[in-house]
Order: sequence, then C-alpha cells, then structure tokens
Amino acid sequence: MTIVYSYDFSEAATESAPAAAALAALFQQPLLLTHVVDPTLRCLAPELEAKLDVAIQRRLENVADRLRAPHPGLEVKSIQLQGEPVDTLNALAAREEAELLVVASPGHREVSGGVSSVSERVAHWASVPVLVIREPRPWLDWAARRRPLRAVLGISRDSSCEGAIDLTGWLRTAGPCDVVATEIYLLPEMEANYGLTPPPRWPEHEPQLERLMERDLSKRISGLRGSGEIRTHLHRAAGPTADHLLDLAERERADLVVLGRHSPLRRRRLASVSDVVLHRGRISMLIAPESARPAASDPPPRVHRVLAATDLSRFGNQSVRHALGLVQAAEGELHLLHVADAQAPSWDEETTLTAKLRKLLPEDWPFPVSTEVIFGREPAAAIAAAAERFDADAICVASHARGGLTRVALGSVTEALLRKTHRPVLVVRPDGE
Repeated sequence: MTIVYSYDFSEAATESAPAAAALAALFQQPLLLTHVVDPTLRCLAPELEAKLDVAIQRRLENVADRLRAPHPGLEVKSIQLQGEPVDTLNALAAREEAELLVVASPGHREVSGGVSSVSERVAHWASVPVLVIREPRPWLDWAARRRPLRAVLGISRDSSCEGAIDLTGWLRTAGPCDVVATEIYLLPEMEANYGLTPPPRWPEHEPQLERLMERDLSKRISGLRGSGEIRTHLHRAAGPTADHLLDLAERERADLVVLGRHSPLRRRRLASVSDVVLHRGRISMLIAPESARPAASDPPPRVHRVLAATDLSRFGNQSVRHALGLVQAAEGELHLLHVADAQAPSWDEETTLTAKLRKLLPEDWPFPVSTEVIFGREPAAAIAAAAERFDADAICVASHARGGLTRVALGSVTEALLRKTHRPVLVVRPDGE
C-alpha cells in the first residue's frame, strides 16, 4: 500500500507536496512522488530527450529529499513515467494498490487545459480514492495536531456514498475530523419514497418526513469511525445539488468535501455531482469510487425488522409464515401489510382487514408486531414505501409465476417491487412452480 502524489512542477503541486508528505507520514504509508511526461507534447532529438529525463529525475529526487526532512522514517520514492497523464496515473495507482491518489489544483486560478482538467479527469476515472488539494494549510495543521479537520460529507440514497463514508472514517481514525453529513433532497422524490400524502401546500418543515429522513441519514453514518464531532444536515433542494453542497461547505468553513461516485461506464456521460463540485469548488475534495468500499471486511447484514405483504389469499399469506420464521430467528419486529383496492374505505372495512392480518399470527407470538392497511395505491409502490417508513431489513412477498415468458420468474407485483426498492426481498413461490 502507498500514497501516490502527482507532481508536475507547477506552483500548486510544489505548494501541496508537503501536505501529501504529511498525510503519508500520518498514515504511515510510503509516498510515491510521480511525474508523468506526455510524449506527444515533446518534439526533441533523442539525445536531448535523454538529458531532459535525467534532469527531471534529479529534480524529483531533490523534491523527495525535502519532503523526507520533516518526517524521519518516511519513505519517499520518486518515479518518472511516460504516457497520457490521466490513464498513466490511474494505472499506477491501481497497480500499487494505493490508499490514495493525491493531486494538486489551485481551482479557479487555473487556465483552461491546465492542471485543473487533469485533476478533474483523474478524479473522474480513478479506481482508487482521489484527494484533490486546493489549500494545503488545513492538511498541514491537521497532520501536526494543531486543529481538527472540517469536512462536509455528501450522502445519497444509493451505494455510491458508501466508499465516501468509509474514507471519512479512515481520516477520523488518524486525527480529529468534524463532519457535517448532509443529504440534499427533492421533495416530490422523498414524498414518493416514503408514501406520504402531501397537503395542498407543503409547510416549510414537515415533521413526519424530516423524522424519517433524519432516522435514515443517522443510520447511514452510524458506523462512522474515529474522533471528532458529527452533525447531520437535511436540505431541501431548490436548484442543482452541487450548488447546495458548495454553499454548505462555505457556510461551515469546511476544509474538505467528501463525495462518492458511481464507476463511469463510458467516456461520454453527463457530469456527476462530484464532477460539478470539483470543477466549481474552491476547497479540497476527497472522491471515493463506488468500488472503494472494502466489502470483504463488512459485517454480515442484520435482519431484525421484517415487512410481510399479503393480499390475504391462502397463497399470499405464505409470505407471513416465512416472515415469522425470520423474525423469530432474529427475535426482531414484524410489520404486516395489506394493500386494498378501495378508494374510499369505511372504518369498518379497515378494521375488518386489520383483524384478518392479526389472525395470521400465532396466539402466543412474543415479538413486536405492527399492522397497516393501505387503500387505493399501486401495490408495488405501496409496499416499497411502507418498507421505507418501517425501515425494513427485508421484505417478504408471495408470487405466482404467471403471465407468459416475461413473468416466468416473478409475478408482476413482485417484479415491479424489485424495481422500486433497494431492500432485500424474499419471494415465496408455490410448490411445483
């Protein structure tokens, strides 16, 4: 393992090199000082090329000596490579299994086509975490234990932020790091996600929605390791997500924005939030690719809260039977759900359906149970939203394999449910199907 630092002899790279060395010393990792020469930009005679390479290597070694001086025991290696800078740096970082690939960028002072374009493309394509240093002083102060690092951690509803959470914890294990974990959300999306019916006009603060979102945000960061203050911040979006993140970072006087990103699948795609924040921001950024999360070290998932959805048919009730087994094994909680067709149900109808759900339980059932009857909604969306409100660790449904080749594996409701939820789904099938 190592920390790779991209050094191009620019003013920004020279100013940030001591910060990269301080990080390597703090994490007790070797520092690989790397200069990449793009051969397409050279047009010298071979003998002049050789002399220039020798001069560059000598300068790199002089820089390495200066970086070692304040950190006795720090291993600093210098290397000169040829190739397209972005691909060469990323390939080197992957080959070295780098903990971090560090690049310097002076941000808005850069001219088009300079180091900014390289740093942005490195961060976009790297398979390892990338730290883009805009201002080295906070890193030097933090590494010297003079003050905590201040970070804004962007949280999303998918797996792209998991590596960012892990990296933030990695920083906090080395020294105090105060974190503001933020989720920036669109109101209609969250309304649909939790199955909440909006009033004619949403108030400025909606307590039920905020409670659910605060619960889920706190759960996402509950495993954050290390020392320092942790706060959460929910922000309703009124424009691009990147604008809100940058505004929050400015107001919090943050030293760093930490974001995850999905692995890019092709060279041409729309810019992600991390791309936009990196391009427009003035502070350092730590970007974690989705693959950065060390899945092998994760603890096995805990199944404690189980939602069972049934249409109250004989076969549909099999989902409840399997859910009972899961809850009993975990000594957990059960939520029974029925989605009815009626648009304007009576109180008696709702009471009758709730009683039918209760009758599916054994008489001596010892674990917590809640019931819910939902009327007039599309079943898959209603089940997915109920699972979000209940914070289910697993969903149990029964499914007939009917409807031709497109339904050969799953029923239509179950198939739609799998598209709408990110939570594990146990599908109960009839014997013989």
